[in-house]
Amino acid sequence: MKKSLVALAALAATSAFAQVEIYGTLDVAVTTLTGHEAGLNNTTNSYPVSQSSTALLNSFARQGTGTNNMGFRGREDLGGGLYAGFDLQTGVLDMSNGNPGLAFSRESHLKLGSSAWGDLKFGRTVSTMCAMGCSYDYNYIGAGSAMALVGLSPASNKGSSRRSDLIEWTSPTMSGFQVKLGLQQKGDLNADGTFATNAGAAYSASSTNAGANTTAKNYKNVTVFGASYASGPLRAAFVSEGANTDSQATRMSQWMGAEYNFGFIKANIQNMTNANKGGNNVPKADGTSPSDMRGLFALSTATGTTTYGKGTSFGVVAPLGSWNLGVQVADNSEQKIKATELFAQYSLSKRTTVYAYNTTLSGTRAVAASASQGTPATAVTGAVQTSALQANPTISAVGIRHTF
Repeated sequence: MKKSLVALAALAATSAFAQVEIYGTLDVAVTTLTGHEAGLNNTTNSYPVSQSSTALLNSFARQGTGTNNMGFRGREDLGGGLYAGFDLQTGVLDMSNGNPGLAFSRESHLKLGSSAWGDLKFGRTVSTMCAMGCSYDYNYIGAGSAMALVGLSPASNKGSSRRSDLIEWTSPTMSGFQVKLGLQQKGDLNADGTFATNAGAAYSASSTNAGANTTAKNYKNVTVFGASYASGPLRAAFVSEGANTDSQATRMSQWMGAEYNFGFIKANIQNMTNANKGGNNVPKADGTSPSDMRGLFALSTATGTTTYGKGTSFGVVAPLGSWNLGVQVADNSEQKIKATELFAQYSLSKRTTVYAYNTTLSGTRAVAASASQGTPATAVTGAVQTSALQANPTISAVGIRHTF
């Protein structure tokens, strides 16, 4: 249950906002990956410093079914139908080892709004594509998400579900329709997957999807358009986001989805074109030295492997009392990789759910062990290594999720 506080004691003395709400999600799971040990939230193939001596897999922000977070948001009535609001949300809160992640890396924005003309948001926030499309993932967007694993999730575009330096207008809902318009100016050269490589480094001439050189002339203003419709059992949405550089390896990205609730089941179909081109003949920025991106997938530590390609996915979920049973299938036709996800959720209450899933991939490449990502804090022999991954792995989890 979300806790709405009329005057949060720590903020009331300095804040004009009439209400401040504390909210969040906590998720922890025992996860297994083909060829690796089971462990709490262990879902990637690199060892973290905190667990290097145990040889466990990496604990990362995307837990069993989503990112753990805690946030504070508020709203002030300005009169005449106007209001002001803010949202501050943490990220990378790891329930397996207590890593705090207290930076407000998921939401950090202010907005002004009106019931007549909608609201205008400024700052760091969820991407327009994720805001309109992420709810089409019936098992959230966790470590086993079929769409995310093959680069077809709205959260995967440009390697991030967040956008910094975003100006976004959202219209009021009229007869079921709503529109979003967004702008990131090229003067905001941030390291959020928008004006940088997926690894967070600045673009350079040698980057696979870089601009021709490091000057600002290779970047572009990024404009975003989204439209959605919801009425009765039907909902649908479309989002397009412009290319961020002049690289021949990047393009305008698009996502569209449609869902119908039949009562005994709910089903959707989605289609996505990711920002980064995939396939067997992907050019570098200047069009030379084509590279083969087929078979790359999200469990790899290689730069950008979550975000290449395009394709179609579909999902079905059936409510059976306190249970939700479902299947999701994603086919990245440009990458020639597929994922099939089977899941079950059982609601202990409105806020607490236990779950299990099993996701298999096909068409993916094996990934060899690689060098250390850093020096371990504990005394171990040798460097902290990333471990090898088998081709076509399976990832399974049993966990518990609580929202407040």
